[in-house]
Amino acid sequence: MRQLFESPPMDVLIDTNVFIQREGDWRVPEPLQELENLLKTEGHTILVHPLSKQEIRNYENDEGRETAESKIATYAELGFPSYPNASSTEFRKHIREAEQFNDEVDNALLYTVFDGRVDLLVTEDKGIHSKAESLGIESDVLSIEDARRRFKEERPAYEGPPSIKKRQVGDLDIDDPIFDSLKDDYDFRSWFESIPDERDAYVNWSHDDALGAVLILKPNEAEVIGEEPELGKRDRLKICTLKVASDRRGSKIGELLVSIAIREAVEHELEEIYLTHHVEPNDYLVDLIAEYGFQKASETTTGESVFVKRVTPGPGDDPDPFEVHRRFYPSFYDGPSVSKFVVPIQPQFHGRLFPTYKNRQPRLSEFSGDLLSEGNAIKKAYLSHANTRQIEANDVLLFYRTHDHKELTSIGVCEQVKYGVTDASEVRELVGERSVFTNHEIDEQVESPTTVILFKWHFDLANPLHYQVLLNGDVLSGPPQTIQEIDEPSYQYVRENGGVDGRFTVH
Repeated sequence: MRQLFESPPMDVLIDTNVFIQREGDWRVPEPLQELENLLKTEGHTILVHPLSKQEIRNYENDEGRETAESKIATYAELGFPSYPNASSTEFRKHIREAEQFNDEVDNALLYTVFDGRVDLLVTEDKGIHSKAESLGIESDVLSIEDARRRFKEERPAYEGPPSIKKRQVGDLDIDDPIFDSLKDDYDFRSWFESIPDERDAYVNWSHDDALGAVLILKPNEAEVIGEEPELGKRDRLKICTLKVASDRRGSKIGELLVSIAIREAVEHELEEIYLTHHVEPNDYLVDLIAEYGFQKASETTTGESVFVKRVTPGPGDDPDPFEVHRRFYPSFYDGPSVSKFVVPIQPQFHGRLFPTYKNRQPRLSEFSGDLLSEGNAIKKAYLSHANTRQIEANDVLLFYRTHDHKELTSIGVCEQVKYGVTDASEVRELVGERSVFTNHEIDEQVESPTTVILFKWHFDLANPLHYQVLLNGDVLSGPPQTIQEIDEPSYQYVRENGGVDGRFTVH
């Protein structure tokens, strides 16, 4: 997922020649469309120069002119631009005065960058690029492709927590016992040996070097899937293999692998994920994926069920706001109909509950394959002695790490809350393996009435917000000692400055 608002928004000037790929063709090319989406998503402004508009109006082909004018009408016009004149000595040292209108337009675009009125110019004109080099501003005058790469810098590949290793299929042993049941269902060996050794696989190894869990993905698979009914061809992420060894059940590693698959889809900007599966009675996998929005959509000719999931609502989807986080996880509803709470957590508990938090120090045992079941789970639990009884299902929870880092780190959505619990067995029944507290700690906790919060983790903040930042933004008035509600302007401050990806929020 891209991190938003890490740098100030930019003003990006677009040369109208980017529309003209060949004579008479005024369509917006696909690379430019992608660049536009990147710029808009990250809060930058796309502008056209007034002289560029005039240049279009001078075009002799009426049909082409009207088409081009309709295209550039979608962009904001740069207001009151400055132009090179006799006093622009530094500019004139390198760029002579224009003799034709087209050159005048080119020089005006360059001067807009040179004079600092805009941050970048995107153009396919080689002459403009040559002049930009003479002026020493070539790093701010980019082709469509260079600009696209600049705004789509690849983030480091998602690696998952230390207990999960990212490997390649070629590193796996087809004769590992974890694959035995798959071989019984279909010709798994032939399929496995046919896929590229370089394909990524997420794995957990047990202490005996056998596989405890494995996830094999195929991003960007554009195929028709299913037969009854046939599902159309579109880019999807395919979960080829998701398998957990029986001795790893209860560790919530299945949830962790589902979470990794979803994060990979987000990284590749794919809206849909799917898998095929021979359904059995009391099927562990079906129950697991149903929790995160996978729905049976078709069947294959071999009797497999095709399960499909979207990560955002799509065409025709109009979900109840409170169903968003169930059907379209990791998307969630954060409109005014739900309340927002800051939840302070001590470091020792925070580290176990949020293992993907980027400033966390992993335990050494995790590197040898040990698992934190409460950290692996997407569905988590937290216990508190907070006096508040205002939290309700679907409210947004903002988790704050106290004492050491003192920062807002993660976002979740409350699924269930129970107040005033004093029975340890009731707590254990509610939270299962999802709590950061040991049985002994639970026994001590319920000596006072305890609030049990069951929630779904959605994201770690791209930019964790330090206590001082929260003070400056009037989100907090002092160190949070207990759960506290924040108002809507405070939440919007967190959204903007914490880098909450708006593609996955529904208002």
